[in-house]
Amino acid sequence: MCATPSRGAGTTRWLYTLADKGPRKRLMTKPRVAGLRGKTYPDTVEEQLKALETEPDLQCFKESRERLAADPYRPLYHFAPPENLMNDPNGLCQWQGRYHLFYQFIPEGCEEALWGHTVSDDLVHWRDLPPALYPDKEKQCWSGQTLVEADRVIAIYHGLEAGNGIATAGDPLLLNWKKHPGNPVIPIVPVDDNGAPYRVFDPCIWREDDGYYALSGSYTHGTLKEDCRGAEYLFHSKDLAEWESLGTLVECGFHTEPGEDGAVPNFLPIGNGKHMLLFFSHKRAGQYYIGDYDQATHRFIPDSHGRMNYGPWCIGSLHAPTAAIDDQGRFLAFFNVWEGKPPEGWNNVMTLPRHLSLEADNSLRIEPAAEIESLRFDHCCTGPMEIPGNGEIVLEKVRGKAIELEAVLEPGMAREVGLCVLRSPDGAERTRISLFQKEGQRPGTSALQIDVSEASLRSDVFARTPETGPFILEAGEVLRLRVFVDRSIVEVFANSRQCLTLRAYPERQDSIGVSVFTRGGAAKLVSLDSWQMHSVWPELTNYEGA
Repeated sequence: MCATPSRGAGTTRWLYTLADKGPRKRLMTKPRVAGLRGKTYPDTVEEQLKALETEPDLQCFKESRERLAADPYRPLYHFAPPENLMNDPNGLCQWQGRYHLFYQFIPEGCEEALWGHTVSDDLVHWRDLPPALYPDKEKQCWSGQTLVEADRVIAIYHGLEAGNGIATAGDPLLLNWKKHPGNPVIPIVPVDDNGAPYRVFDPCIWREDDGYYALSGSYTHGTLKEDCRGAEYLFHSKDLAEWESLGTLVECGFHTEPGEDGAVPNFLPIGNGKHMLLFFSHKRAGQYYIGDYDQATHRFIPDSHGRMNYGPWCIGSLHAPTAAIDDQGRFLAFFNVWEGKPPEGWNNVMTLPRHLSLEADNSLRIEPAAEIESLRFDHCCTGPMEIPGNGEIVLEKVRGKAIELEAVLEPGMAREVGLCVLRSPDGAERTRISLFQKEGQRPGTSALQIDVSEASLRSDVFARTPETGPFILEAGEVLRLRVFVDRSIVEVFANSRQCLTLRAYPERQDSIGVSVFTRGGAAKLVSLDSWQMHSVWPELTNYEGA
């Protein structure tokens, strides 16, 4: 039976859970997911789909989605949890043609972090499935990743206060997970002040000719968030049961700030003979290394380091990653994005799927997955037009709270040029997306930003500095922006080499406008294409374009 949340005295309570992952506000009601724990489903996809039609707890998720649909900040085309608390994305994989995304999940009424589970045929439309992993020997099922083999998918995950465990599934929808009887296969061990012999935390897994390899993303030499160095502890196993410590794959050293760790690792080949280590720091959030992996010595030598988040990671910002290579050979990644205000019955949003690849010079290319274009409708085109110095032009035909924009701008002599989205008619609410050009000949001062300081008139929105990332246009190069606005999340891709993400919460219903602006000199809008975006959620189809 589905217990509908009530805020009456004695029936529910809000509380904050404080752990390594940070504060969370979650709703507690009568437990109702226990019936899914250990349940076995049929062996064919047709029978599995039929069984899921009458699954009571999935009906609860459906009812929660319908109840939460009235929230004006609920996204139309990004993945959000069916209810309550979602955190790190986990275990992205493609199995038998379908994309599976797992995530840390605490359903309503549940005291434990589970692996939530959703599936998609196209990377765009998602279907809730029963949670995949439940804690037993461990206190919580925290982050991890997956490895797809010919006949099964292997999940490796962190079991709170136990260690890292293994689970496997080989059925069509990955519903029947079996934990390894020897879990935790990599147990927590005592460590010295430098973290020796190794720390056990969020893991990933891959296979080479001589067996399986796993990373435990953590830190060494110091204190988390103060003076430590991020470290990826490496392990090897021939059978998934017995694991040998091989030291560290890489230590972050001077690439990152003191106090950063290397949690939620994803270690995969990305092209040009290079590997990418995509990870999360509890001080500065999502980031990556690109470099060379030597299979003989099992060491990774980074050539470059970059960040996916540039502001305070716990306030409306990009968080942790999961990544996989699909059957097209694409390196795909998702991140969760935190709230920038107190949550109301649900929290956190996933980014759009991002396609990561390398340019000829091994710099990172970052784009939204092409499948997102299938959601476009009601195309509008405007431009070209001159934007006067210190001017703003409202684009009357371009508006919406669930839209995609493709803008081409010639910055000219403007020191700042960009767009405003989610703009009220009087400009009292607006989210600013802009390029700051380098001043004179001084290098390193050019930057792209999202500024939400004027995005909302609500009194409960958290204070947030702009998200500002390095970005330099080459001589004669135009600024090409792809902007995705989805009610409370804004993702900006610039020239396929920078991406910024932030949450915004306009209070006014008429904050749907778009404008172009400059500061200093004049600039030119070469073109701007816009599309409304279809909802991917049945309960939100009545809100399309809103």
